[in-house]
Amino acid sequence: MPISEEWAGPAHGVICAYRFLDGAPQPLGPDFVPAAEPAGAWTWTHLRLSDVRARGKLTETPGLPAEALELFAEGEPRVQISQVDGWVIGALPDLQRDLAGRPGEEGRLVFAFDACRLITGRVYSLHAVDDLRRAVDKGQRLESPVHALVELVELYVGLIEGLLDDLGDELSGIEDYVLAKPQHPHETRLAAARREIARHRRELQALRSVLARAQAGRHGRRIDMLADAFVEGLAWMEDVDAEAAGLAERGRLLHEEMDTLINSATNRNMGALTVISTLLIPPTLITGAFGMNVPGLPFEHSRFGFVWASAVCVAVVGAALLLLRRMRVLG
Repeated sequence: MPISEEWAGPAHGVICAYRFLDGAPQPLGPDFVPAAEPAGAWTWTHLRLSDVRARGKLTETPGLPAEALELFAEGEPRVQISQVDGWVIGALPDLQRDLAGRPGEEGRLVFAFDACRLITGRVYSLHAVDDLRRAVDKGQRLESPVHALVELVELYVGLIEGLLDDLGDELSGIEDYVLAKPQHPHETRLAAARREIARHRRELQALRSVLARAQAGRHGRRIDMLADAFVEGLAWMEDVDAEAAGLAERGRLLHEEMDTLINSATNRNMGALTVISTLLIPPTLITGAFGMNVPGLPFEHSRFGFVWASAVCVAVVGAALLLLRRMRVLG
C-alpha cells in the first residue's frame, strides 16, 4: 500500500517513499528501509524531521554516515554540501509553505544520497520539495538522485524568480506612487519589499556559492557525483541574482527619492512655521510692552488705547510682511 502523507507521516515520520526503475516512480509502503538497489534502480525517502520516529528510519538505513545522522538530527541553518564516505550530504534552501500554499519564510531541506539512495528531510512544510513530490505522484521521471537534486534546485530557483517578478511589479507600483509626489510618501510597502529582495538574494547567493564550490573543486571540495550537474542551473542563478541586484538598486533609489520628498515636505513646513513666527514676534513685543504695569505708557488713559495698540500691531506685521516679500522669503 503506498505511503500517504496524511496517515504515514504522523505514524512513521515518513512523508513519501518511491523506487525509481529506469526513471519511472513506484510508491513504496511504510515499512520500506533505504538499502542497496539493483542497476537501473534507486529510491527516494522523504522524512518529517519534527517526528522523532523519522530518526528510527535513519538509523535503520545501512551505510548512512554518522555525519548525515547528526545533520538530520540537529538541522543546519547554513546552506552546505559535503562528501562523506561515498555519500553527499548537506542542506538546501527552500521556502516554507503556509496553509494556503503560499511561500513564506526561509526553510532548510536536509539531504543525503549515494549512487542508489536519496534521503531528504524537513521540519516544516517546504515549497520546492513538496512540488517535486506532487510531480512524482503524477508520474514525473527522475533518473538518479542527482537528477532529483537538480530538479529541487531548479524548482527553488524558479520559485525565487517568480517572487522577484512579483516584487518587481510591486516596486513599479511604488515608483509610480512616489513619482506622483504624494502627500504621505512613507505610506508604502517599500521597506518590506526591500527586505524580501535582500532575503531572497542572500539565500540564492549562498546556494550559488555552495554549488560552484562543489563543482569547481577549490581546496579539495569537488564532489564527483555532482560534476557538471549544475552548469545550466548556475547560469540561471546568475541571471536571477542579477535581476535581484537590479531590484535592490531600484529599491535603494526609491528609498532615497522618498527621503528627498519627506525632507522637502519637512523644509516647507519649517519654512511656513518660520514665517509665522517672524510675523508674530513684533506684536508679541508690542503687547508685552503695553502689558507692563508702570506709569507713562502710551494711550494709558485714552478711550481708544486698545484700538491704537492693535493698529500698531497690524502695521508692524504688515511692514514685516512687506520686508519678507522684498527679501523674497515669501513667493
